[in-house]
Amino acid sequence: MGDYDAINERNAALACAAGWPELTGKPTQVPWAITVRQNKLDEFDAGQIAEPERGQVRAVLLRETRAAVWLDNRAHPWRVMWLVNLTDTERAALLG
Repeated sequence: MGDYDAINERNAALACAAGWPELTGKPTQVPWAITVRQNKLDEFDAGQIAEPERGQVRAVLLRETRAAVWLDNRAHPWRVMWLVNLTDTERAALLG
């Protein structure tokens, strides 16, 4: 087992313990995407967002269950994943 495999397995265990939704996609993508998702949530957790907004933002981030989307956006800040996963109603409320 390589270093990345151990990291991916640790992050999968953390996600499972936290009750996060499972990711879907190619078997080669899912473990890596789980780690990308964990990294994005760690980045988010380091921020200064207070409750109740913090819980709402986290819920939006965790809506994304497609491994490929996490991988495609791995170089972007967590806010990109948040914006991508807002509903039309949520976007309208932010703009209105």
